[in-house]
Amino acid sequence: MKQNSTRNQLDTLVAPHLDTLFRMAYQLLRNSADAQDLVQDTCVAACANLEALAAADSPLRWLLRVQHNRFIDLHRRRGRSPLVAADEETSAKLVSDLPDPEQLLQQLQSEALLERAFLQLEGTQRALLTLRAEGHELAEIEEITGIGREALGARLRRARLRLAQLLADMNRETAMVRHIGSRK
Repeated sequence: MKQNSTRNQLDTLVAPHLDTLFRMAYQLLRNSADAQDLVQDTCVAACANLEALAAADSPLRWLLRVQHNRFIDLHRRRGRSPLVAADEETSAKLVSDLPDPEQLLQQLQSEALLERAFLQLEGTQRALLTLRAEGHELAEIEEITGIGREALGARLRRARLRLAQLLADMNRETAMVRHIGSRK
């Protein structure tokens, strides 16, 4: 009987948020299999702490906080994660959606540059920017991450500045390579 109760609680408290959890995990990890593992790890933690989850004001924020903490732990264990190439299905969809090859090439280069810069950010910076990009308010991010409001604002600003600096550096490198290549 207890197993049915647990299943019902999971269906009520976790299942409605699985898509959001996966989207967040994918944004952080940029790899479907790793994102699924992170969501599964979050769900295991939810099973182990059903009382705390049920008592939470917002089950989604509780789950995102757990996922955030698991991601930070994973990131610390792994060190820097390598850049992962897009799978064939994603690449094929991008090609079919944009008919102009030059425009497509420019867009793909910009996205690849952004992704490279994003992956060079420290794990917490990636997590904060992803939460904000997903539309979470500062109060929600504060609750999810456990970072105080003032520190959160400062960290988000530093993350944005770092991302902008990385992009500027990469754009300069790209321009220099093009210039050298055009001289040959």
